[in-house]
Order: sequence, then structure tokens, then C-alpha cells
Amino acid sequence: MFYKEKGFYISLACGIVAVIALAVICYSLMGGTGDGDGDGDVDMVTEATASPSEVPTKEPASTATVSQAVEKKPKKTAKPKATKEPEEKTVETDANPINNLHFDQEMGLLWPIKGDILMEYSADQVVYFKTLAQYRTNPAILIAAKEGQEVKASADGVVSDIISSEETGRTLVVDIGNDFSVSYGQLMGITVQKGDTVTEGQVIGKVAKPTSYYSEEGTNLYFQVKEKDAAVNPMLLLR
Repeated sequence: MFYKEKGFYISLACGIVAVIALAVICYSLMGGTGDGDGDGDVDMVTEATASPSEVPTKEPASTATVSQAVEKKPKKTAKPKATKEPEEKTVETDANPINNLHFDQEMGLLWPIKGDILMEYSADQVVYFKTLAQYRTNPAILIAAKEGQEVKASADGVVSDIISSEETGRTLVVDIGNDFSVSYGQLMGITVQKGDTVTEGQVIGKVAKPTSYYSEEGTNLYFQVKEKDAAVNPMLLLR
């Protein structure tokens, strides 16, 4: 009998517990646990989901870092296109200045120095050379001068040669055009070089001591004119 009563109370207790548990579940589902303000679910959701401010976010790279990255990357620059330079057109001209010279025989030649004629031109007949003590032809004229006296160019021309001769010493040859040339002998202190252009009246040197061929005749300028390598009387052209 005792066991039957004990079993009854146990069953009753279990039933009461079941009813309470069911009530608690229903109450929870219908909105509250104790304060009746319906915030329980919201709090649970709030706790379950992190606040946006608490969510770790990936910070963007600083502008300085981006700028450094941009600066480190070399910029590609456009290469200038090669331009073809226009070809220069050259006009062919006569490069030889001697061929461009013109000697006017009517205008004649300027006296290279002022002085007396010590020995006249004589290509057809022999004349007496005092220093050599002999008769011979003279293809030039000897103009008396003082040592160191300046010698001027008799006409425009180009220096074709500068030679040294036992007879005429340092001699300057100038082409003056139209197959004419003038030679100035027994010079020193020549101021021009081969290939130089000279103008009429330009100082081209000075009178030197006479060579051993003309020591008795005295200090002088040896002056010779040629046309096509043939000697011409300078007195016919000097003005």
C-alpha cells in the first residue's frame, strides 16, 4: 500500500514538473523571461551580432604609402620620333680661287716699292752683271730699296709658291689671273703663306740683304712678271 501511495506522489510530481516546464517554454516563446518589456530577444540578437563599430575593418592604405608606391614605379615616357633632317643641297662652284682671278692689263700693276731701277729688263739682249762680272740676260728688273723697306702686292692674287733661291733669296710667287704671275725676290719677313689671298697694296714682306748674285748692285727688290711662264717686261705694266 505504501509503495502504491509513493508511486502516486512521484507521478504527480513529475506531472507538475512537466506542466511547469511546458509553461516556461510557452512563456519564453510568447515574449519574455521576467521583465515583460520584450527586450530579451533583442538583447540576445544584439549580443549575438557584433556592433558595426566593433567589427574589425581593414584600414585603407595611407595616402603617403600610395604616393610612395606611385613614385617608385617608373613612368613610361614616350620616346621622341626620329626626324629625318632635310638634305642640304650644295651648289658646285669653282673651288680654285686662282681661276676666279682677273688681271686687267689696261689697269696695270702697282709699284711694289718706290725706288730707282738698278737693272732693267733684258730678255733679248745680254747686260752686264757687276757682281758676277759677266754679261747675261735679265728676265726681271731690280728696284733699288733699303733693307727692311716694306713690299706691297702689285695686284690682287693668290700666293702660289714661296721658294728659296741662291740668286733671288726668299721669293714670293703670286698668281694674279689671266695666266699672269708676279715674283717678288730678295725678301724677308714674309707675311703670307702659300694659298693665301692677297689684295693690291697689301704688305707682303720686307726687303732683305742682297744675295751674293747682287752684292755689288746693292740692296734691291727682284721683280718679275710672267705670262704663261714666259717673262714679260714689267715696265710695260707698271703704272
